[in-house]
Amino acid sequence: MEIINTKDAEWLKKWDAFILSENRGSHLLLTDWVKSFRSYGFDYEMAIFVENGIIRGGFAAIIAKVAMFRFYIVPYGPIVTKDFEYLLDDMIAHVKVRAKTYKSCYCHITLPHSDLLNSHLYHDLPALPSVSNAKEGHLFKYVYSSNGLNWVGLKQFEDEESLLNNFRPSVRRYIRSSLRKELQEKFLTQHDEVKRGYDLCLENARKHQYSLRSWEAFKETLLAMIQDGTAKFIGAFQGEDLKGAALVIRAGNYNTYILGGTKKEKPDVLAGHFLHWKAIEMSFRENLSGYNISLGGSKGVVDLKNSYAEAQLYFTDSKYHWVLKPAVFKAYLFFEKHLKPHKKIISKVLSTLTKRNDK
Repeated sequence: MEIINTKDAEWLKKWDAFILSENRGSHLLLTDWVKSFRSYGFDYEMAIFVENGIIRGGFAAIIAKVAMFRFYIVPYGPIVTKDFEYLLDDMIAHVKVRAKTYKSCYCHITLPHSDLLNSHLYHDLPALPSVSNAKEGHLFKYVYSSNGLNWVGLKQFEDEESLLNNFRPSVRRYIRSSLRKELQEKFLTQHDEVKRGYDLCLENARKHQYSLRSWEAFKETLLAMIQDGTAKFIGAFQGEDLKGAALVIRAGNYNTYILGGTKKEKPDVLAGHFLHWKAIEMSFRENLSGYNISLGGSKGVVDLKNSYAEAQLYFTDSKYHWVLKPAVFKAYLFFEKHLKPHKKIISKVLSTLTKRNDK
């Protein structure tokens, strides 16, 4: 078994092809997604486990660099193809090796393990001695790690009508009502229309007091993923009026809802239901195994998402971390705690310092 630690373009293409087709893949492992953290001055690498030229698994790592502090973050994984779970312990051990190579004070992993059966997640794992000296949970919160899947299975349906009829009566009513509102779907692909859709999402985020990356920080990633087809940005239009937008990314043989926004108006055109149905319909037509409508959000958003999902597949025995340099990490925790009220100012200063240190 060969381990390839790389940012080489050819290997990254192979890795992305693996993530798209591998059931245990996730959008968090795609090259463009991982590279997006460069806008914060972070670095990245892939660790790819290869046997006789065939990729059997690996992980994507984000090397978060904040002034003198270094963190080695695996936001999803390591993952391995089914029947190669015996490699997982070596992969986890390799995370620590690479973290030390980068002189990191801390590293963590997120194993996609669930107590509920799903072909996209680990269920029965082998013994993992490599986590015996790890602690549960994550202490570095500035790179998103998944908590599970909010699953809408698609393989059991013969056609779209049977899929639609599977939803509870209230969801069917909302979907059918939205389809009568003269809404039209359009894939947003050009710079200006993508920005228009993202601006709507940012406006929603401001109104409901949650954070999204700025357009400047995210536009390169978003446009690249739309161009290569891994992302679809769906707009819901009534005439020329954009009523809502939803970003969906494909990986692991399923689509994941990433973010969205709708105009809140009366009468309500039900753009949120329209967009989720169009994303589910698209996933079905692409012969994917499911649609991950995603976890989290406000109570209203969570209620809407859960009304579509057949199961919330929360990860268990998933998140582990290692403190590799206790004194340095303790200094980081002090820094974070006492300067957190000035987070926005500090983040700008640290970003500037990081970029200067990289020159």
